[in-house]
Order: sequence, then C-alpha cells, then structure tokens
Amino acid sequence: MTVATPAFADSNNRVASLSSLDDQLPAAGGAPVSAIVVDSDGSPVAGQAVTFAGPASATFSPPTATSDSAGVATTTVNLNDTWAAPGSTATITAMAGSSNISKGFIVLGANVLVAGQGYSSTLSQAELAFPSPVTQISGSSWNNVSFFVALLADGTVWTKGSNSSGQLGDGTTTDRATWAKVNGLSTVTQIALGRESVMALRSNGTVMRWGFEPYDTVSSPKQQPGLANVTQIARGRRTGYALLSDGSVKAWGANDFHAAGTGGTAWPGLTPKQVVGLSSGVAQIAAGTVSGYARMTDGTGRAWGFNDYGQLGDGTTTERATSSPVQSLTGIATQITAESGNMIVLRSDGSVLSCGFNDHDGELGNGASSPTQNPNLAPVSGLGSGVSAVAATIGSGYALMADGSVNAWGFNGAGQLGDGTTTSRLAPAPINIPDGRIVTRLGESCPLSYTTFLITSTS
Repeated sequence: MTVATPAFADSNNRVASLSSLDDQLPAAGGAPVSAIVVDSDGSPVAGQAVTFAGPASATFSPPTATSDSAGVATTTVNLNDTWAAPGSTATITAMAGSSNISKGFIVLGANVLVAGQGYSSTLSQAELAFPSPVTQISGSSWNNVSFFVALLADGTVWTKGSNSSGQLGDGTTTDRATWAKVNGLSTVTQIALGRESVMALRSNGTVMRWGFEPYDTVSSPKQQPGLANVTQIARGRRTGYALLSDGSVKAWGANDFHAAGTGGTAWPGLTPKQVVGLSSGVAQIAAGTVSGYARMTDGTGRAWGFNDYGQLGDGTTTERATSSPVQSLTGIATQITAESGNMIVLRSDGSVLSCGFNDHDGELGNGASSPTQNPNLAPVSGLGSGVSAVAATIGSGYALMADGSVNAWGFNGAGQLGDGTTTSRLAPAPINIPDGRIVTRLGESCPLSYTTFLITSTS
C-alpha cells in the first residue's frame, strides 16, 4: 500500500466519505477521488490535511490534500495497472489525523486487444471503459463509418461509434466516440451485428434488436416478434437468423439474393419464416453478407443465398433459394463462420478449410492469389491441426490456436491483421500478442467489419 505521513489534525475531525465518478476508477490514467472531512457535529472542516493510500502500484497527486470550505479534499489517483481485471476492486483509504476511511472502487478495464478500422494497424489494448470483463465484441463498417458493440460478463451490452440508424441503441441517432451501456437491456448471452443493426439474445430465449431494419428501424432495443426458445442468433447485412431449441432455423428481414433461404423472392419482413430444409438437426448458424450457413449435429453443413464466388461450398456459383448441402465438406465440422465472400470451416481434427472469393489479398489463406472463384472447400495453409476456433472479417480470416496464440491471413487494408502494416497476407501468420497475455476467444465474426478484436487473459 502506498502511504504518506498524515499531518496533524483535530482529534474531533473525521473523514466522512470517499467518492469518485460513479465510484469507479480506470485501471490506468488519472482520475479524481475526493474525501469529505467533518467535525463532531457533522459540519464541513476546511484546512484539514487528508492523506490518501491505495494499492502498491497506485500513485496519488498530491498524496496529501487540504480540505476546502466544503470539507472536500481531492487527489488524482492512477492505479497504474493497465491489465487489471474489469470489475475488480481497488481499495482507497483516506486519513485525517487518527481518523481514516476505506472504500472499494470498481475498476474500469479492458481484457481486449484491437486493430483495424477505427483503431490502428498495431494491435493494442482497447479503451479502459468496461466495469465487467468483455465476453463478446465485434464491429461493423458501412460507407467508411464504423460502430462497435461489446457484451460483458454481467449481461450488459455496450456500444460506441456511428449512430446514423440508431445502432448504438441509446434512443438517438447521434454518433458517440466513447463506450456506453445500452440502457434497459440485461441478461444478454450473445450479440450479432449487421450493416447498421444489432441483435441481442437474452437468457430467456427472446431476441432484442435495434438500428436499421428494412421494415422497422428503431434506436432503442425492441423485442423481435415471432421468436421464442432461441439458443443462437446470426446477422447478415439486412437479414436476421435464429436457431431454436428444437434445432430449426428461422429468418426475417430482407431476402435479396435469397439471403433468407425461405424459397422464392418474397421478403419475410418482420415475421420470422422457416429456412427451408432446416426444420431440425441444426447445431450452429452463421451469416455472410447475404448468405446463410448451418452446421448440422452430424458435422455436415448447409448453406443458402448469394454464391457468386462459390462461398456456399457446393462446387458451383449458383445462388440458392433454400438451404443446400455443402458438398465439398469432408470430415466433421465443429464450427462454420463466414464473411462477405468466403466460408471458413473448422474441423474436429483442428484443421481449417475455406472457399469462395480469393483475389490478390489471399482471402482463402492458401498461399495463392487466384483463382477469384473457388467453390470447393480446401485446406488453409499451415493450419492442419491445433486450431480451436475461427473467425472472419471482410476478406480476412483468423484462427485461435490451442496455446492461446492467433494466426491471421487475407486482406489488411485497414490494418486489421494487427502487424503494424496494411500489407495483406496470402497465408496464415502469427499475430504478435503482448507479453503476459493469451487469447481466450476471437471477436465475433462480422461480414461487414474491418476491425479485429481478441479477448485475452493473463498467461
């Protein structure tokens, strides 16, 4: 504990309270903490020396402050503990003569690394803004503007960035550069982002949404009608998907390029409709920009929607109005993810396959920059085993290894590969993770994102 010697004080004076903004302190960086000194009658005492102490890493400026006419003595505390766990407690003590008081303050931190649009090309810690650990985080970009959404371990959702369609969920369409909680929303277990929209799955199996919707754009969370017993959600550009507890999948919103998979060209609109061929047996869902994907309980895959680049993995570039088998999937799939023009599949042996668009940026991660269309799943170079999870952003792929390291490949125009450059990679290469950190989870895939998030813990 950092302590300075207290000055002489009247024995009848005492420190009555300690406070900071919202009783929180950032893990690093200065923040004011104030103590109030009163006499035996409870009246404020001016001119009283108050000494502050705290965790061993903390510094105080000044370490001893003098109370003003309102009895308030203020110092600036810096906890100097950048990677302190969000939501942990930092105890601060204020002493005036023989009187002292201690109080625990909630630490605002970030267990997240980030690179790409809205940040920089160098992987760095996210803003120290969260009062609970981040469990899921993602971003979405459209017309060179971005917004970001984080789900915390306490079940709350936080947002920042562009707000042109109310996608920050704060009841306005005003952009905001700082993270803030979405009010009135709790017990959330999953988030999914679209073009200018957000979906949130709650623990009771209902789905909340806000932002852009083809038929119902709203700036505050609103329950999606026609859904119950939902276990997982996914979001394309303008289409929402829900996996139900009976293993079926429903879609709503837009149906451009047959993204809804409901057959025909009619749009489901606000009423969720059955994705044809997925009435049972689905274990996981994913979404591209205007394509949908399902991993079945037997480890096979089905896909539908836009297929101009062969991203449905059925050996063709034919658009599918209903879910169709992923023909080129060999082995057992344990995860399917997607972005605007590619599908990435993790198999049970820890290897990774990909298909779809493959321009000069190396989106398929196979070491080549052609052909442009690859409708058959093929191995991602150097990832024959040891992968525990995969994720995707626009033109980029990510593989979380069993040891907590991460490999990345593909488009790097926004610096999303976190290597300090904007040079794309034709094959996977390790991301440089800061010393003392391991990655425990990849940020959520988004088919409209140029930003990479990595959730970490102490190694």
